[in-house]
Amino acid sequence: MELQQLSSLGATSCARSLWSNGAQAAPGLNGTRASQRVLRVIAEVEEQAATSDKPTRSKGWFYDKFVAEQTMEAKLSKFQNDVKARNGYVGSWFEDSFKYTAWVQVHRVLTERGLQDVDCQEAYNRIKSAKAIAIDVREADDYANAHAEGAKSAPLFRLIQGNDMKSNMRRLGYALLTDFKGTERNPDFVAAATEAVGGDKTKQVIVYCSIGGTLQTFVERKGPKAKKYNDPERLFGRQSRSLKAIYELQEAGFTNVVHMKEGLNQWRHLDLPLEAME
Repeated sequence: MELQQLSSLGATSCARSLWSNGAQAAPGLNGTRASQRVLRVIAEVEEQAATSDKPTRSKGWFYDKFVAEQTMEAKLSKFQNDVKARNGYVGSWFEDSFKYTAWVQVHRVLTERGLQDVDCQEAYNRIKSAKAIAIDVREADDYANAHAEGAKSAPLFRLIQGNDMKSNMRRLGYALLTDFKGTERNPDFVAAATEAVGGDKTKQVIVYCSIGGTLQTFVERKGPKAKKYNDPERLFGRQSRSLKAIYELQEAGFTNVVHMKEGLNQWRHLDLPLEAME
């Protein structure tokens, strides 16, 4: 009890005041007994203060070396530092060719702006009635093979350009680690999207990629026993090219951008009309 009172009033300085003033500073306590209790409180307060100043105990060499930087807290801290240092962009040795906005930043901004989602059927109805223009942000080759009927192409990424050392290193990295062709950010993305709407950035644009992604941080189970619960795997939703592209378009001044849920994969599943480049 005394420890709580003294801590709230100024910890060690208050305790020492009690010691110097004796029973007058601690009404109801007398003589030696009071002095002993005050001494005990001083010791407890000083021990508490010393403990709070101790550095965090190491969890071991392996943890500090390999695990600490992989925790969610560490990753968030890195993202936040990157955002501050580069105006929202994550740094890259490959400079502008691979510069991108941290997903946590994209998720936060799109969530705050209340991004609207539509399902594939609703997207088809709006496109068919000319109420909206569909923009396919997949790579140009994917668009040429098949795309939603009436959609325009504005790829967020393109095949790696140039023959300088960094470009060749990126190509080599893709060849060694994946089965995909090497890609980089498309610097003409916003220009292509602007052309798709005829320069009118107030037109409604429905953006899609292959998978759609989501800003939701929870899983919703439908049916007679409907349930909604937080998903630790979706602390920041599920990122996708279409959501990242929407962020870029909004930042470029597009005012009526809508996201197509589940992407072209669901469009195909629903057997909605497709087109291909001849």
